[in-house]
Amino acid sequence: MQPDDKHEEYTEFEPVWKRCRDAVAGQRAIQEAGKAYLPMLDGQETTAYDKYRSRALFYNATGRTVDAMTGLVFRKPMVIEVPEQMKPWLEDITLADETLTDFAETALYDVLTVGRGGIMVDMPKAADNITLAQADALQIRPYLTFYKAESILNWELARVNNAYRIVNVWLSENYKSDEGKQEHQIRQLTLTEGAYNQVVWRKKSVEKKAKAANKDAFEWFEYERIIPTKASAAITEIPFYPVSPRKPTMTVIAPPIESLVDVNISHYQNSADLENGAHVSGLPTPYITGVDKEDVGELALGSGTAWLLPNAESKVGFAHVGADGFKSLENLLDRKEKQMASLGARMLAPEKKDAEAAQTHEIKRSGESSVLSATCGVIERQITKALKFAAEWQSIPGDISVELNRDFFPPNFTGADLTAWVSARQAGEISKETLFNVLKYSEWIADERTFEEEQDAIEGDGPTLSEIAEK
Repeated sequence: MQPDDKHEEYTEFEPVWKRCRDAVAGQRAIQEAGKAYLPMLDGQETTAYDKYRSRALFYNATGRTVDAMTGLVFRKPMVIEVPEQMKPWLEDITLADETLTDFAETALYDVLTVGRGGIMVDMPKAADNITLAQADALQIRPYLTFYKAESILNWELARVNNAYRIVNVWLSENYKSDEGKQEHQIRQLTLTEGAYNQVVWRKKSVEKKAKAANKDAFEWFEYERIIPTKASAAITEIPFYPVSPRKPTMTVIAPPIESLVDVNISHYQNSADLENGAHVSGLPTPYITGVDKEDVGELALGSGTAWLLPNAESKVGFAHVGADGFKSLENLLDRKEKQMASLGARMLAPEKKDAEAAQTHEIKRSGESSVLSATCGVIERQITKALKFAAEWQSIPGDISVELNRDFFPPNFTGADLTAWVSARQAGEISKETLFNVLKYSEWIADERTFEEEQDAIEGDGPTLSEIAEK
């Protein structure tokens, strides 16, 4: 077994991930892929195909959907609870100037795109007998790394103390060589006799005599073995936490946007046919009937040119497509845009002008957000586990939790609603705190604001106009 061997599920889904990433990336990536997404027409030559492809427009419903879904989650801040000692970590959770919010947003975006990723907790190597102050100054503390689906090459699970756990995972990485070049390595996270080890595999060139038998002319060797410890004791689990839609699992799950991508690429192909047909039919194409080419020779077009034909029965005209010539293609494009809207690109479809029953509206929205909500649940659960492991690694006690926003859609709260609630308060029918909670729910007051803070702010503002008038 080689370090860069790929799991059979990886091999199955690798082209799916590529297709989804290209669709999210948009026009440039789709067109650069050429025939992968836009096959050549029968009998078409390369030059004609390049023009055919250049006219096609990729209507990027997929990328806008992923952007919008991520935006719905992060329109409100995460709720994070960690011990005081860990709070500075949140501003640079990766030791690469990435906040915990940035990290969570990256994880959500990737899981929505390809349905997979992984979070690893690691610690920089430190010299022996280093003091706590020196460790703080050098930022020798646990940090999180997110691995994309394409970097999680292979994995093994087995029973460990009666629980089903990861016992091996191979991760693809880049590193900078002594010459300053980007090189490739594999980091294997493994349990060896119940203890967590990291094995870093790198390539080395094989002897010249072996090159004939090895087409790649290199072999893997164990460059480094790291045995992390916690309080001078062996670590008995691999701190790697997979993320995917609906549930945390190493099993590869189909990307949430895969169906949307299929429709989006089909729409692109229809666009190519429509644009190409409109281009060809839009050019003036003369035709002549009733004569042989040899009788007329080369004919020129222009206001100062006349055609004198030997056959009085000949007909001359310009070929064109009627108004309904591309109607079927246009209908296909419209239909697929609606399909994309129903598959997740809601922001691409205009809202219905007629009123929609409130209950029906809420049912439809809750259905659309169910996958997003479940994915948020997985990500916050796995980040929480990672942070707890990091805290235990440093022997930091205290509660840890991470919550992503699930209130995806702003409430439909109008000025008339506000007037009604204020009137109810003025009439003594509701309390100050109830009115405050209504305004907070409707997002007229910041979500992090408490009732007590609001009362203190009101008192700090001084007397009201009515109180001044009474005096």
